[in-house]
Amino acid sequence: MKKGYFMTKKCLLSFCFLFSFCASIFCVSYSEKSWRILEQAQVCFDSGNYGDALKFAREASVSRKNETENEFNVLDKAISPAQVRKAGDEFSAVLKVLKEREQKEAADIIEKYLKLYGNSYYKDSIHNMLDWLKERNVYPEADYLTGKIYQVEGEYAQSLSFFERAYSEKDYLDISDMQYEILYSIGFIAKINGDLEKFEKTLLLILNNDEFFKNELLKKSITKAISDDKNENVDRIFLLYRADSKYSLMALSELGDLYETRKESKKALECSSLAAVESFAHILTAIEQRNSQFKYTSLENFFEECKKYEEILIWSQKNNVWSIFYQLAKRAGANGNIIFAQTLYSVMANSIPDSYYRSLSAGQLSD
Repeated sequence: MKKGYFMTKKCLLSFCFLFSFCASIFCVSYSEKSWRILEQAQVCFDSGNYGDALKFAREASVSRKNETENEFNVLDKAISPAQVRKAGDEFSAVLKVLKEREQKEAADIIEKYLKLYGNSYYKDSIHNMLDWLKERNVYPEADYLTGKIYQVEGEYAQSLSFFERAYSEKDYLDISDMQYEILYSIGFIAKINGDLEKFEKTLLLILNNDEFFKNELLKKSITKAISDDKNENVDRIFLLYRADSKYSLMALSELGDLYETRKESKKALECSSLAAVESFAHILTAIEQRNSQFKYTSLENFFEECKKYEEILIWSQKNNVWSIFYQLAKRAGANGNIIFAQTLYSVMANSIPDSYYRSLSAGQLSD
């Protein structure tokens, strides 16, 4: 129980490293007092001062509500005059009139949210933005940080409540993709609580936005190549198939582990194979950006090339990439694809960058 708990915390911390860019959400609205208060809360959290972090997170939520009410009132008043109404509903026309009338505050509000969410999010309608703004009296980033505070203090019920609240408010995130960090947090609390049904549902919710996971033909093609059980298919699947989704790797790995414990070997293999292809594609892109002359010819030459770049090795370790390849061999073997599994073990024993998985793979080779 304890081991699983610490592994879960390690996985979650690893994902939060991936999402470190999300700290940049705090720099999309410099003028907002709520942003500055939430930044204070984050600083306190990072330094282990959880009492002050909680206080500032609550203050940030109140401040955001007040700011939003003010923005709604400013915008509602600015578009009420007949001259503005005659301009129509499209942003370009409304902005033109507002600037002519020197309604700078209202124009700045519109442009701020267009920059954050884009014109299409509001269907190019000032009234859609106004309706949305009327409901934007929540601060999901503050709720998420509050959940993390309760989590580190071991109050998982409270933590889960705030994570779920933050996810329900995802339409108001300053950066939409932060919803994946929130979902992972919900999922891992479910795992700690032993609620594996909720854990699975949350992982599937993350993967619901992965076009490759939803591509049944792609998944069947990859697993068929493995099931054909030929030596050459170890290299061929990475030559033939490409898939790269930013937030799926941990979900695929965890889901594969879950299916393995349930003895659902085909589903586990499917998750491992897609995770391997996605991690390979992501690293290959990074290699090609650094070495435009590199051409993939075999998995062995790919592993050898990985060794040349420290940042790729760091990313791969943080994302458990070498474990993903090892699990692929292990699950292929469990599925009866012994030739494929032994060939992959052999390649890893000779060239995978991580010494632990080189040794582990060598130990799996038949005499």
